[in-house]
Amino acid sequence: MLAALALAACGGGQRSTLPPAPGKGDAVALTNLRQHPEVYADATVSTVGVVTAVRIGRMHLFALTGGRRGAQVTLEPTHAFRRWVGRRVRVSGIFTATFTIGYELLASHVSAADR
Repeated sequence: MLAALALAACGGGQRSTLPPAPGKGDAVALTNLRQHPEVYADATVSTVGVVTAVRIGRMHLFALTGGRRGAQVTLEPTHAFRRWVGRRVRVSGIFTATFTIGYELLASHVSAADR
């Protein structure tokens, strides 16, 4: 626990050197975010996928989907993604996990993705 706190204090903005590394265009595959959340937890990442409407419990949210087996990561803030539904986008933000929603990306930037 103390080691984790010391590491966090020394360089919260550092990239992980653990595999898998980001791919083309410095983007992390959605599949890698889902399969290796410990590598990307609380890190700023960039990823690409299609914005879809999802329902989690009674909440109507948006998620980024794609990759193998339809990997999905919920997007926040919700209001920023309404106009992007059905479109392929690149999203940058902080990757995190919550008990109520699961994996989510707290977006700081969204733009149309190059094919």
